[in-house]
Amino acid sequence: MPKPEKLLLLDGNSLANRAFYALRLFSTSDGVYTNAVYGFLTMLFKLLDEEQPDYVAVAFDKGRQTFRTALYEDYKATRKAPPDEFRPQLDLLREVLTALNIPWFRVENYEADDIMGTLARQAAAEGLHTLIVTGDRDALQLISDRVTVVMTKKGITETVRYDPETLKAEYGLTPSQIIDLKALMGDASDNIPGVPGVGEKTALKLLADYGTVDGVYAHLDEIKGALQAKLRENRDKAELSRTLATINLDAPVTFDREALRRREPNYPQAYALFQRLEFKSLLSRVTPPDGSVAAEALAEQAGAAQVEIVAARVVDRPGALRLSGQAPVLARMTADPGNPGRPRPVGLAMGDPPAWLEGEALADPAELLDPGARLVGHDLKPLYNWLYSQGIEPPAPAFDTALAAYLLDPSRSSYDLADLCRQHGLGELPPGDTPDLWATRALMLPELHRRMEAELAAQGVDRLYREVELPLMPILAEMEAVGVGIDPAALHEMSVELERRILQVSQEIYELAGMQFNISSPKQLGDVLFGKLGLPSGKKTKSGGYSTDAEVLEELAAAYPIAARVLDYRTLTKLKGTYVDALGQLIARDGRIHTTFAQTVAETGRLSSKDPNLQNIPIRIEEGRRIRKAFVARPGCVLLSADYSQIELRVVAHFSGDPALREAFLHDQDIHTRTAAEVFGVPMDQVTPEMRRQAKAVNFGLIYGQTDFGLARSVGISRAEARAFIETYFAKFAGVRRYMEEKKAEAREKGYVTTLDGRRRPLPEINHRVFTIRQNAERMAINTPIQGTAADLMKRAMIAVRRAMREEGLSARMILQVHDELVFECPVGEVDRLARLVRREMEGAMKLDVPLKVEVKVGPDWYSVQPYEGDRDA
Repeated sequence: MPKPEKLLLLDGNSLANRAFYALRLFSTSDGVYTNAVYGFLTMLFKLLDEEQPDYVAVAFDKGRQTFRTALYEDYKATRKAPPDEFRPQLDLLREVLTALNIPWFRVENYEADDIMGTLARQAAAEGLHTLIVTGDRDALQLISDRVTVVMTKKGITETVRYDPETLKAEYGLTPSQIIDLKALMGDASDNIPGVPGVGEKTALKLLADYGTVDGVYAHLDEIKGALQAKLRENRDKAELSRTLATINLDAPVTFDREALRRREPNYPQAYALFQRLEFKSLLSRVTPPDGSVAAEALAEQAGAAQVEIVAARVVDRPGALRLSGQAPVLARMTADPGNPGRPRPVGLAMGDPPAWLEGEALADPAELLDPGARLVGHDLKPLYNWLYSQGIEPPAPAFDTALAAYLLDPSRSSYDLADLCRQHGLGELPPGDTPDLWATRALMLPELHRRMEAELAAQGVDRLYREVELPLMPILAEMEAVGVGIDPAALHEMSVELERRILQVSQEIYELAGMQFNISSPKQLGDVLFGKLGLPSGKKTKSGGYSTDAEVLEELAAAYPIAARVLDYRTLTKLKGTYVDALGQLIARDGRIHTTFAQTVAETGRLSSKDPNLQNIPIRIEEGRRIRKAFVARPGCVLLSADYSQIELRVVAHFSGDPALREAFLHDQDIHTRTAAEVFGVPMDQVTPEMRRQAKAVNFGLIYGQTDFGLARSVGISRAEARAFIETYFAKFAGVRRYMEEKKAEAREKGYVTTLDGRRRPLPEINHRVFTIRQNAERMAINTPIQGTAADLMKRAMIAVRRAMREEGLSARMILQVHDELVFECPVGEVDRLARLVRREMEGAMKLDVPLKVEVKVGPDWYSVQPYEGDRDA
């Protein structure tokens, strides 16, 4: 028997609303909010992939006034008006659905539930199976053998499917009894009154005993006491509530197979719209199978003129064409197979004259550049990395549009050149990889440079761009090209040792459990811990099983050794698989690892890295720290580490002007011991390790917005104790609290906060109506000036150190930047000079009201470095 055709119906208002609150508030570069639309599309495309429906439609509410408000004026009257950031997104969503060729309905006097119910009834009559996706529990009444309801539960990904059996299993009700349930208990969200004093528990018992509202009233004499009186006195409300809760299956809509049949999108229209909305990650969804998009139609829909494609001269001979003057250039880079972290160019596009260099033209990089050439490009770092790796000193960059775009809006998810050209009114750059298209893009760079330079000045970040971001780029490229030495034998030894430890811990877990099982399987682990052993269980997973996430296990670890050992097992397996074994796969042919530093990712201005992510290598546990033993100096050299001491707390002292904090740093006191002494009211020499541990948690936690709940968990005290600790802290360090309140107020007034160097971070959610979203923005308002200023300071230090190394003719090389630390590979004979130079330049990189302090360490590998003071004796 053939499988019945499937109709997919989506509740537009419900799903868009869920997406709006599930995702952080974000917008296009010109300020159009799009998070609800993006989240809805994420759900839609997932459903289309998984369900493969034959027909699809989306239903929307028309407005608050419906036949229900005519019956009961207060229906949904208590609902708050949707946020201003949300309402326009519904119109935008309908525009997107039209471009995707997905039908949508909105009918005067009816709600989305009525539209979906009517279409589902008509489809069932024609033998179809309907899947209704919504967050509204009213829709459960529509369930039948031919209708399944998918309810959203959490975020935009967690859902539960209901058919008649699962509904009965969870609620003990049939679909029609959902109406009776609402009639009795009401619905606060829709302001359906129900019977006053009857809640869900009572309503469910009544329905279990009597089946329906009519059954309840037919047996009213059997119901005793106050409940009988409530039911008798409010029968009219029960009847009204039943009417309000009943979905109308005769709305004026028609299931038309042809109209609702699933179709391909209007590719040019949808592609242009997704470009305008900056949904770059979803563009593949609106690109036709052959990969083509009509550029003229795309440009027309986007409202931008199509850029005229220039004819590029293709050059494949060395020295035939050189970059000179202020040269616009774009490099099409690719990974070098079998040589991780070593990018190489496929081709080089020039804008003046339009040209494309490939093949032998790239064989001798020295032939590419005239003396005095300064490059204007977009994301120049990979090209500079390649030039450094070929032994070529690249010219100082004139302008990098990707770096400028990052400074202007650090919240963007990408800095695509075509997006920037469109945003700056330069027209629509079509996709593609032909030499002509690459040369055309390069030709756009000078004008984009001119316009973005003016924007940088208008925002007051041009100095930060010229003095920090742009000169830092070649330094990062050089660090990437140089890389860091790796000892494969040390990695192998660690891998073997970790494997031995994993087997040992596994055996201990089996003994505690009394059986062998797959420790890595959350289901099997949950069954053992909470089923067999009977440990107290907490949250459940979306599939209804036991949760065994870190939060659950950490709560159990103190009382149950098996939970502690499972945490150990996870730590060890992650160390081995994610770090030790993975590092071995990243060693290039020169025996070194070449990480990639990301300069345009973190909104605070901090650098990050990938392949490997150096920031994530765990150093709080000994096994994690030992991974650094594999990072080694080349023969005749040592590694020199220079680490800022308490840099973020020193920035807090500067911003807040707090006397106690400033005094601690001015007198070179241990800041955590001083904090503990202040909070516990004891002399510094009487501070215990436990006091200092709690003070350290507060010092770092508060600047990241940690609450009393978070502090209580991190240091193992009660929430009341944590609250008292925080209150005492702010009483002793009143300047810190003042700073925090001032930054929140500044963000509310301006919509952004700045670092000491003027770096901006927009915070559009700072005045959001939703508390959790607004609270998160407030945390960012407090933390960004601190973390961002520390990031700016580190970048200025890197530039100053590299400049001084050149001036002093040192052959040492800066190779890593991790958190607040710089790592150098230094010839043994240069250690004193480099240590002195690094300490001087880093401690003088930025003028704060408290002194900066740098700790220098030296050793044969990154793990073994020891404090070095030899430079202080010179």
